[in-house]
Amino acid sequence: MFPSVDFVGGWKIWFSISGVLLLLSAGAIALGNLNFGIDFQGGTQFTVLNAKSQPSDDEIISSLPDGIDRDAVQVQTLGRDGYEIRTAELDDSERAAAQQALSRELGVQEDAVGVTTVSPAFGGQVRNQALQAVGAALLIIVIFISFRFEFAFALAAMVALMHDILVTVGFYALVGREVSLVTVVAVLTVLGYSIYDTIIIFDRIRENTPTAGYNRRRFDDMVNSSIRQVVRRSIYTSVFSLIPITALLIFGETTLADFAFALLVGIAAGTYSSIFIASPVLALYKAWRAGRLRSGRAPRTA
Repeated sequence: MFPSVDFVGGWKIWFSISGVLLLLSAGAIALGNLNFGIDFQGGTQFTVLNAKSQPSDDEIISSLPDGIDRDAVQVQTLGRDGYEIRTAELDDSERAAAQQALSRELGVQEDAVGVTTVSPAFGGQVRNQALQAVGAALLIIVIFISFRFEFAFALAAMVALMHDILVTVGFYALVGREVSLVTVVAVLTVLGYSIYDTIIIFDRIRENTPTAGYNRRRFDDMVNSSIRQVVRRSIYTSVFSLIPITALLIFGETTLADFAFALLVGIAAGTYSSIFIASPVLALYKAWRAGRLRSGRAPRTA
């Protein structure tokens, strides 16, 4: 499959495409467009299901008591008759007043308005733990690949995984989807899927690697041949994985849709990086290391 595509030799094209995506992602993140949910930044969240009336977002915000900072209020619909209202952290009296106001505005009983409060300190702790979980996963992956293959493969896999994480999180920032614990689970799932795809290609490269000494042209041709042997499987697996994920994104509720969006972007990025990023990085690193070894062995001249 793709007999005319030079996966290694065309690295400038593949890296340029990724560079544009990474610049867009990094720019959106740097501009503060990540919409952190209550799990990470703290606050008070009101949830109403089966509302009898369907007011606009502005009407819901206006119905809240005057003591609440309305500029910090965010309203999100849940299906046809559900609402999720997030505010800054409120004390007991403010929560009770807001709960009463929302019950009147949405036409439900006061006890039908669910309330969840997360302190900013706890939200920061959750955020740190999420970063630690992702970092631990990356470290374990690097150690495993280093022992299973060699460090060059681990380095290439790490570059591809960082690419997938930045693209996934960056697209979250670009479209303004809420970043929650579900997003962390989706990112970890993407890491597992991406490394699985990369390992398949790396394993074929290792099987096809000649036992003789390194030759750049021969190694690059072998990497291209190895990718062609498994690329059909990688693409088909990704396509059939994305079909139910797309259906979940379209028809799922807010939380499921956010999870599906992260998987959709992450799996697409992971498939691309396994083929067009990890393998060329491996070939380029091998060539760079061989050049260093040759220059180190060359006799010094006066």
